Amino acid sequence: MDEMEQTYNDVIEGNRKTSSKPLIAGIFLIIAGILSLLTWLSVFLFDFSTIDPSIIQQQGVNITIQQIEMIINTCATIAIILTIFPIIGGFFSIKRNKWALAVLGAILGLFIIGPIFISSILSLIGLILIILSKEEFNQ
Repeated sequence: MDEMEQTYNDVIEGNRKTSSKPLIAGIFLIIAGILSLLTWLSVFLFDFSTIDPSIIQQQGVNITIQQIEMIINTCATIAIILTIFPIIGGFFSIKRNKWALAVLGAILGLFIIGPIFISSILSLIGLILIILSKEEFNQ
């Protein structure tokens, strides 16, 4: 009996333990990625011409608005790229496929921050659920 038949028999006979942990983890990771993507897109699209340069000069910092814009846009670009990984990890978790990639997506999701760290918290919950449900994944 090959592996496919054994998996099929396990599913039919109910031998395979399944829970909703990977599904919930995947949903949390996808939501975390989308929230972070929207947050960082809004930062990336912020109009820096509305900032008063005298505020920066009052603090004794020798930096221009253009330099601040460049730094923030660089950070936003990196964060937007990072948001892809939790979304991909969420899809693998929902499919219960490739446990290591689902874990990697959840770990990278810890760094995407999102609004008020909500994306990081959702990624942490997703990571815990994925780790707890390792045996439910197809390797």
